[in-house]
Amino acid sequence: MQLVSIIILINLTVIIHSIWMFFVLKVINLNVESVIRIVFRNIAIIMTALFAHLLEAGLFAAFYRYVEAFSDWNTSLYFSLVSYATVGYGDVTLPEHWRLIGGIEGLTGALMVGWSVAVLVAVLQRLRGMSQ
Repeated sequence: MQLVSIIILINLTVIIHSIWMFFVLKVINLNVESVIRIVFRNIAIIMTALFAHLLEAGLFAAFYRYVEAFSDWNTSLYFSLVSYATVGYGDVTLPEHWRLIGGIEGLTGALMVGWSVAVLVAVLQRLRGMSQ
């Protein structure tokens, strides 16, 4: 059950991040005419990236709540955000039979953050190429 859950959660996370990447690379218009537009586009990219990450961590939190790993939503979300961001305070832990998913969430979060940085670099390179 744990392995199937991991596969489903990772696939859903990649789908969410793929949609975000498509939005950033295709929908946001990169025909920049002013510094103010560059700043607002960068804000939009960062805010949408954070939203995507929160949605992905929320997906794991919903799973933890669904399998009753935690007794309430706040604890589920807190644990998920701490795991996704690879902070790992250790003040809240999963039941032993779900611990593997917590570790996988940390790895997934690290990969998704790296992916977001790669998208941001690609956008900034496009902007730089357009300004030369």
